[in-house]
Amino acid sequence: MPGLELVPLDSSKADGYWRAYVAGRTDLPTTNLVTHMERYLRLPPEEQQTYFALAENEKIVGTVRLGTSSLVEAKHAITFFSVIPEARAWLRDAILLATEPLIADGASVIHASYDDSYAEAFANVGFRERFSRMRMETALVKHEKPTVPMAHPEATDADDIADFLMAAYEGHMEQQFGMHVGTPEEWREYVTTIWKGESGTYLPLASWLTRDDRGLAGVSLATYWMGTPLLSELGVRKDRRGQGLARALLTATMNALVDLGYDRLALYATAGNDDATRLYEAMNFAQAGGRTINAMLEL
Repeated sequence: MPGLELVPLDSSKADGYWRAYVAGRTDLPTTNLVTHMERYLRLPPEEQQTYFALAENEKIVGTVRLGTSSLVEAKHAITFFSVIPEARAWLRDAILLATEPLIADGASVIHASYDDSYAEAFANVGFRERFSRMRMETALVKHEKPTVPMAHPEATDADDIADFLMAAYEGHMEQQFGMHVGTPEEWREYVTTIWKGESGTYLPLASWLTRDDRGLAGVSLATYWMGTPLLSELGVRKDRRGQGLARALLTATMNALVDLGYDRLALYATAGNDDATRLYEAMNFAQAGGRTINAMLEL
């Protein structure tokens, strides 16, 4: 494809790479280039090698990451896809270039994640949308303190929280898309990574749990990720749903963040998860930016 090349990202060109990434996306948690570059530079070398630039006459006009998708546990995936507005004529070629190394690696299915401004282009080369997620944000204000008794999670609660979340997500609509699935060991590893700050700095004073005579009844976990506090997890035991626990936990997290000096809170909602979306909207969350689409190409 004359004029457009897929080349490994040279760390010395990271500034231009992330400028192109930010310029071509509508669904990002932040447009701060330093935040994106620092996240990339913290990655181990083998992960940095999965980032590629789309270059036209040696100028970076697009970005992509090739390899695994942690969201849906897919081996062959296209993520971090972006093309600057001035180079959108290259969209089809850019997508096909990104698929070639994955096909050469023996992929029978390719997963892709991109914002909804690229939906038509991916559909035109055969990708089928499976689900989409949206980032929602709210301006933080102090609410009336919940009456539900709560405490901050301790590190010794990690295994209980992992078991709780595994049970809370059992049968959840997102599991059909490969999210929130795993063995007990994988769930414990996931919760441990939150404590360790591997997916954003854990905010213990804005995280809460509540118990009853049957054990954990609800959990809210907050982190600081990509420049904004993020509601990483909000779960309620199945037999306690519909009793206001989710609202109480979310309110407690929001109040704590106000006390800590933060002014915004973000979260991610999956399209079709209507109960959760209704709660968030009732708490004044609104969609921020475009939807992030997850799609699949069967070869």
